[in-house]
Amino acid sequence: MAFIITIAQRKGGAGKTTIACHLAALLAKRGFRLAAIDLDDQKSFTTWAERRKARLGELDFHLDENVRFSPGFRLRRLDGLADIVIIDTPPTLDSVISKTMRESNLVIAPLQLSPLDLDASLPTAKMIGDALAPGLFVINRAPPRARIADLIRSKMKELRLPIARTEIGSRAAFAESLAMGRIASEIEPSGLAAKEVEKLSDQIIELAKPRLKAVS
Repeated sequence: MAFIITIAQRKGGAGKTTIACHLAALLAKRGFRLAAIDLDDQKSFTTWAERRKARLGELDFHLDENVRFSPGFRLRRLDGLADIVIIDTPPTLDSVISKTMRESNLVIAPLQLSPLDLDASLPTAKMIGDALAPGLFVINRAPPRARIADLIRSKMKELRLPIARTEIGSRAAFAESLAMGRIASEIEPSGLAAKEVEKLSDQIIELAKPRLKAVS
């Protein structure tokens, strides 16, 4: 069975698709058979994947574009075809997202360091708990220095939210690379953006090890 990662957050603009795109391409580069499902009606992940396919000639992971069926059905169709499945979701918490979380081995929730973002993330944390799915909150677009950011970090620990070891900074390389169908490490291999996502992927692979078998 594949290791299924759902990227979810009720708060819009949290950076779900940016993280989904980077993890999909990076984990594929690291030797895993990767599949992706885009549940968001905006199809930003799909648009990026189409740009990537046009640039590479062939997409380096499988994109499941069959929108007519439920996530559960689509995941069963991918059984045996992928080591890791990444699911990008819309900024909402509905029954489809709830069912998707229940099918998942990990739910990643991007979170920006502001009081409004933290408040908006609490229903996401509750749904992850209700789904009995392991969760991982990824601090995204982190400012280099800000007193309020430190207060939010402390509040997250107080609430016992599972926090990723690596924070993702607010870096131009993320947006610039996605506009070209690429990821940060492909335009700035030694840049901070590339290093941050690499470290995040390291933690995900550690969490997935019991279920994953690397291709190389």
